[in-house]
Amino acid sequence: MIKFGSNYASKIQHLYSNKPFSFAIIGSGPAGLYTAKHLFNDIENINIHIFEQDLCPTGLIRYGMAPDHQRIKRVAEELLTIKQNEHCHYFGGVSIGKDIAINELDQLYSAVFYAYGAQIDKPLNIQGEQLQNVYSARQIVNWYNSHPNYYDLDINFKNKNNIAIIGNGNVALDIARIFGLNQDELQKTDINEISIEKLKNNQINNIIIIGRRGLVQSQFSLKELREMTKLSQFRFLLYKPDLLWSLNEESQTECKDLGVNYGNVTRGNRRKLEFMKSFEIIEDEATMNSILQQDSNGRINVILRFLLTPLEIEKKEDRLNLKLQHNQLAGKPFNQVAMPLNQQSILECDMIIKSVGYQSHNIDNDLPWNSEQNIVDNSDGCIKKDPTKLKTGSYACGWIKTGPKGVIDSTFASSQETIVNFKNHMDADLIRNVHDPYEQVVNLLRQRSINYIDFKVWDRINEFEIEQGQKAKKPRIKLIRNRDLLQFL
Repeated sequence: MIKFGSNYASKIQHLYSNKPFSFAIIGSGPAGLYTAKHLFNDIENINIHIFEQDLCPTGLIRYGMAPDHQRIKRVAEELLTIKQNEHCHYFGGVSIGKDIAINELDQLYSAVFYAYGAQIDKPLNIQGEQLQNVYSARQIVNWYNSHPNYYDLDINFKNKNNIAIIGNGNVALDIARIFGLNQDELQKTDINEISIEKLKNNQINNIIIIGRRGLVQSQFSLKELREMTKLSQFRFLLYKPDLLWSLNEESQTECKDLGVNYGNVTRGNRRKLEFMKSFEIIEDEATMNSILQQDSNGRINVILRFLLTPLEIEKKEDRLNLKLQHNQLAGKPFNQVAMPLNQQSILECDMIIKSVGYQSHNIDNDLPWNSEQNIVDNSDGCIKKDPTKLKTGSYACGWIKTGPKGVIDSTFASSQETIVNFKNHMDADLIRNVHDPYEQVVNLLRQRSINYIDFKVWDRINEFEIEQGQKAKKPRIKLIRNRDLLQFL
């Protein structure tokens, strides 16, 4: 259950119940919807307009979460209860910065909350990453989640025996797991039939997941790893030299009981290490090469590699050569970095997936931007006008504020911090009163010939997708083309 509001709510309601406020929220993912729900809970007599560049709401929940994690996706239902409020309006299919400029938003609303997340891929910046059969994690995740821009991704799994995934966060594990689901498991998800047909006929023998630092510093959670090991089609392996190089004195310290300051971190590291020590061990390079060249007899080997940095991708006939730099760990415990050794190797594979994270981008030149961190320039969620002044009435929530890190709960916590600071501005009477600009916005979009989906249309789409899913004994069958979605207007 998501908790909203605070003891502050009665004070806000008392101070402002007779004054109109109108807020714009850019982005309908977890951060945007949470912010809307929290504002409605805390402040009376407000209007909220939510703008989303995709036609359908919920962002990462609909198009970014693993399709076999339907229980987690149910958080969308609770967040979307805001649509029952007659003062909440949704504009799906409207790109802020393109269809409406942010200086126009500043004139229309009491305050604007930016919550549009991290929507582009973080590049490797190496030669060959644009070659055929090299994909980003975002492309893959959006593909199997039926995003209208990616459902027809040019991908096939014929003769794709060895797949390398660069990066070892939870997204990397999600992709590896989805690639290995059998037909019955795939049918229980909301993956579309086009993608299922490709996935169920895959010929994958090995998935090699590559991390830049050591085993202890791996980014995936023990929970995700443990769940995947319960699936009988996967066989997990470690490479002995990686294991030995990973467990230097500093990394062992990161697994010790160091008291309150590091308790949760070290306990998590220790549990992950002990769990992974139960995996099969590949003793040497010759054994590794033999595994990569053999048929895996119906199971998929998931080989976790560490202390490797990609240097270059080369095309060799129908295959890809991934050149890897070998690393060693350097630095103090909890701050170790990967330092290159005088050693390189080549991994031959058939597909490469770059899963090194997402990053945000600036949607409008008038939006203050921190180019080093690729986030909106902000102080605790309050957007900066310049290095010394805040742009009162402009706020950042979620990944656009912090960068892409953490899970949904941390996104909620980050958004709540922003809302607290915003309410302090309300207390100081810094937020101007604005009546609901709904008619103005609708007329503006009509003048610019921009079709959009509101919550009533979304309800019809949602009901249709669920009905179609029930017929096929699936959670839902998503509409995968924008033109199909717009037919519900």
